[in-house]
Amino acid sequence: MASERTGPLERLRRPEYTGSNRCLPCTAVNIALAVALSAAVAVASLPAAPVVFALSVAAIYFRGYLVPGTPTLTKRYFPDWLLAAFDKGPSPAAAAADTNVQPPAGPTHEEDPAVDSAPASIDPERVFLEHRIVVPCTDGEDRTDADQPTDDVCLPDPVRSAWQTEIDVRRDGDRRRQVARFLETDPEAVTIDRRDERVSVRVDERLVGRWESEPALLADLAGAQVLADQIPDWNRRPLAHRSRLANGLRAFLERCPRCNGPVSLGEETVESCCRSQQVYAITCDDCEARLLEAPR
Repeated sequence: MASERTGPLERLRRPEYTGSNRCLPCTAVNIALAVALSAAVAVASLPAAPVVFALSVAAIYFRGYLVPGTPTLTKRYFPDWLLAAFDKGPSPAAAAADTNVQPPAGPTHEEDPAVDSAPASIDPERVFLEHRIVVPCTDGEDRTDADQPTDDVCLPDPVRSAWQTEIDVRRDGDRRRQVARFLETDPEAVTIDRRDERVSVRVDERLVGRWESEPALLADLAGAQVLADQIPDWNRRPLAHRSRLANGLRAFLERCPRCNGPVSLGEETVESCCRSQQVYAITCDDCEARLLEAPR
């Protein structure tokens, strides 16, 4: 087993500060400190300086820092724009943008030039209202016919039921083929990477989209089919528009696509390698899958 093969040096490793969680600004600060420490030692003993530097670099490699507390101080005192430049994980705003799939290199189908020339921005709620994918919420059980609407919008029961059906159909299916169908590309060109619950999709090694979790991706794939059935010109819309609409529909989830349990909206702190951010998050209550993140 892996734990039996762990050597003494590996036991020193701090996974929260190394590997994919390594903070590059923090590492740079610690290397600078290692150089300064080695230079100071060289004044007293030149042969000892390389040894001190090697031990310092080893500490940074295995623990992520040389001086305890550096990761916390880096997050606290470095400007956010600098931390963002080195951050390996997308910010909530960037994560939302990355969920909007980018077309694979090279068009794989013929689209209407008039539709393709449309601007990249799109208002999902306006489109949903136009095609009655959402309707004003009411106090009645039948959201499409009750008499007292509110300012909020909800999914009509037929749309919600159709979405749940599409989720159930796809839940145990071949995810790579499902993604390839949405992207209108060859399944062999699609790679799905899963790391720390988050999912990223590449086509021919080119990143085309990220999702908060596998259930979030499943919700979008199922939602895309529901939208295709409701919006007449769906297949002529640019892929970026279709992805943005599927992503927008996800905000209306009431059941978890993975465990079918209830979901909750709350405020949370999201930690990345370099910084912490406050976000609004939709999360499955039972399996804790993250379905959607949006910046506060």
